[in-house]
Amino acid sequence: MVADGYKDTEIGVIPVEWEVKQLGDICDVKGGKRLPKGSSLIDIKTPYPYIRVRDMFMGGIDTNDILYVPENIQPKIKNYIISKNDLFISVAGTLGIVGEIPDELDNANLTENANKLTNIKADKKYLLYVLTSSSIQNIITSQTTVNAQPKLALGRIKTFTIPLPPLKEQEKIADILSTADDKINAIVTQIEKAETLKNGLLQKLLSEGIGHSEFKDSELGKIPESWEVIEFGKHLDVKSGFGFKAAEYSESGIPLIKIDNVSYGNIIWENTTYLPTHFTDDYKDLVLVKDDILLALNRPITQNKLKMAMLKEEDAPSILYQRVGKILFNKSYHYKFVYFMLYHYVYDFVIHHSVGTDQPFINISKIRKLLIPLPPLDEQKQITDILSTADEKLEMLRAKKGKYETLKKGLLQKLLSGEVRV
Repeated sequence: MVADGYKDTEIGVIPVEWEVKQLGDICDVKGGKRLPKGSSLIDIKTPYPYIRVRDMFMGGIDTNDILYVPENIQPKIKNYIISKNDLFISVAGTLGIVGEIPDELDNANLTENANKLTNIKADKKYLLYVLTSSSIQNIITSQTTVNAQPKLALGRIKTFTIPLPPLKEQEKIADILSTADDKINAIVTQIEKAETLKNGLLQKLLSEGIGHSEFKDSELGKIPESWEVIEFGKHLDVKSGFGFKAAEYSESGIPLIKIDNVSYGNIIWENTTYLPTHFTDDYKDLVLVKDDILLALNRPITQNKLKMAMLKEEDAPSILYQRVGKILFNKSYHYKFVYFMLYHYVYDFVIHHSVGTDQPFINISKIRKLLIPLPPLDEQKQITDILSTADEKLEMLRAKKGKYETLKKGLLQKLLSGEVRV
C-alpha cells in the first residue's frame, strides 16, 4: 500500500511530483585524457594543473599535491578540462569518488581515469549527494567485485537512475545536507589541530621531559641529564602470536586478534574470527586483557603512523594471532608511557628494518635493538597524564564526528527518498 502523495517507481516509493531520470538525461558525461606517451607531469607550477584520482576524495579535491602539465604538452590535451561548474566521478582504480572542483582548479586538466559531469540540468549539490548515496555507490561497488581490473564504463554511468524533485526542493535538500557537511568539516579541522598539538607534545615531552634545565648528548640527541638510553630488549620485549589453523576456528567463543584487526590506535572488530573458549586455558600466555599494548609486525606502509593499539575493556579477553606482537615490560616503565613512546619512536625504525617484499614484516630480534629513552618512573607518569589528556580530547572529537556522520547518513536516506519533505 503506497501512502497518499507518493508513488511506486523502479527506484522505490517517492513523492508523486518527483521524477525518475537517468543521469544521462540531466547532464553530459565526458572522459578525461592521459598525457601523450613519453610525457610526464611536473611539480613546477604552470597554468595547467592536472587532477589525478589520487587527488580526489569524496566531495572534492585535495590540492596539497597537485601536479602540472608542461606548457609544451598542454596544446595536445587542451580539450580535456573540467570546470568548477562540473562534477567528477572516478572510473578506474578506486571507483565512484564523486566531488566538486574548487575555484583554484577551474578548467584544470582531468585524468583519463575520471569522467566529468557537465551541462548539469539540476542543482549541482543535489546531484552530488545523490551520487554519493548508498543506492548509487552500491551499484558502483558491484562493478568493482566483478572485474579483475575494475572500470566504470561511460555508458554505464549514463544509465544511473536517480530521483529528481522540483528544483526548489533539490536546492533545499542540498542546503540541509551541506549544513551537516559543514559541521563535520569543522570537527575534522578541530581533530587535525588536536593531532598537531599531540604530536608537538610527544616530540617535546619525549625529548625534553618536564622541568629540566640540564641536558646531555645521547644516541637519541639531547636528553635530560637524569634520563638513560637503553635497548628495547633490556627492559621490554615483544611476544608474537600463534598461527592457528582455520580448522580450529569456531562460530563463537574468544575472538582472535589478527593483523587486520590492529588499526591506528584501536582494535577494529570486522570479519572477526573466533576460537573455542577452552583455548584460553590451552594458550594462557597468548590471552589478551585490558591495557595490553599490541604492535603490528607487518610494515605499516599506508599511513605515516604505526599500527598499534592499547586494548580497551570491550576488546578483552581475546587471543593473539601471528604477526601481531604484545609488548611485555617490567616495573621500570609505566605501561601507558610505553604506548606513547612506541608511537613516537618505532615507526621509522619499522620502516627501515622490515624484511620481505610481498608482505614486509619486522623481525622481533631487531625490535629488541631499538634505542629508547628511560626517564624516572614518576616523570613517565607525569608525561603520560599530559598525553592522555590530549588523547581524550581526540577521542571526544572523533566520537562527535561519528555522531554527525550518522546523522547525515540518516538525513541522506530520508531526504533523497522523500520520506522527509522540505
